[in-house]
Amino acid sequence: MAVISLPRVRHVNGDARPLAACISAVDTTIGRIQLTIYRDFKAIGSQWRQLQSTTACVPAQSFEQSEAWSRLVSQPVGIMPAIACGRSDCGEIQFIWPFEVTRMLNLGCLRWIGQDHANYNMGLHSLQFARNASARDIRTLLGEAAKLIGDVSVAHLEHQPVDWDGIPNPLARLPHSRSANTGHSILLEEDFDTLYRNRFSGKSRNTLKRKERRLGELGEIETGWAKSPDERQNLVSEFVEQKRRQFAEQGIADAFAEPRIHDFYHEIAALPTSAYGSLDVGFLKVGGRTAAISCGVFCNDRYSTLLTSIDTGHTRKFSPGTMLLCHQIRTACGKGLNFFDMGAGDAHHKGEWCDVSTQLFENFIALEERGYILTLPLSAVAMVKRNIKTRPRLWGLAQSIRRNLFGKRVNKDFQEPASGARAS
Repeated sequence: MAVISLPRVRHVNGDARPLAACISAVDTTIGRIQLTIYRDFKAIGSQWRQLQSTTACVPAQSFEQSEAWSRLVSQPVGIMPAIACGRSDCGEIQFIWPFEVTRMLNLGCLRWIGQDHANYNMGLHSLQFARNASARDIRTLLGEAAKLIGDVSVAHLEHQPVDWDGIPNPLARLPHSRSANTGHSILLEEDFDTLYRNRFSGKSRNTLKRKERRLGELGEIETGWAKSPDERQNLVSEFVEQKRRQFAEQGIADAFAEPRIHDFYHEIAALPTSAYGSLDVGFLKVGGRTAAISCGVFCNDRYSTLLTSIDTGHTRKFSPGTMLLCHQIRTACGKGLNFFDMGAGDAHHKGEWCDVSTQLFENFIALEERGYILTLPLSAVAMVKRNIKTRPRLWGLAQSIRRNLFGKRVNKDFQEPASGARAS
């Protein structure tokens, strides 16, 4: 259990500051850094977009997704953004940390914007800062940011990659705990057929061909990508309904139940496909009915899967999700991408395909002494969850108990989706 504190930070309850605040400079080992806290996305938008185009950026912390999540999901329930931006003396941006402030046990808590629905969370850092900022620098800057934000006692930063696209995550230099989940990706090859043959035996490939023929007996198979905003929106609505049934069947709280969350996914699905963070929606239909859906983001040199589901009891036994996955991996190979990211969490199909693991960690930071009221139990819960999820027999037992106690019978004509947003 790795919990740290920044004891110099002191706040008075209710002393949150509503406007942008900055200090003249913070001395670090890589020079003096001016620190600014933004509450308004418009004030930092152009610089944020510029930084994300030149450095490592996970989809959830892109400007487009962070702004949409904050506006549609967080702010309506009083969770406000507190975006920390550090600049060098000559004005070059060194980092952007897209924080928001939630309240737990009446204490202010810094989190990444939208971190509960993200596979990966990570700030944006210039290459110089990412490589050279020390643990002491990160502590100092985080402590100063907390002072400027006001009325925050804790930072709980989940599901962070140790590095992304070869650029190190400087927050990994602070004491941290390993996350319960690991990220899984495929290192792509130029030719999909070669990649496929290297991953699967002839017997496995023939089995999938037989299933495809059987599936075709139920109706014409159509596989593709939604071409228009309206088509993407309609498929997102289908996905939400499929996940509702899956979660009910498994006894899991519906991660998509809130209409605000529907609005978020509909909004990023409506973005132009050329926009950073826009949601591309893939589908497989049988006889005109959607049998599988997979949504994700094409970004830099990778495709990142965000949402997947499978529909109908009559078709799911023929593995439509696997067929759609093959189509999407083929597309990624054809685009010359380096990685196909299947997201965090273990699953059978990930074990079959993936050869790259992304280590994830969490920071539990008490920004003042009373913050331990939160950081200690949060880290203890995370440790228990990690111990269960990393032991297959325990995890299988936990899933069985949850399904038997809380699961509901659903119409057999509906799905058992392959994956989707993280569920605890």
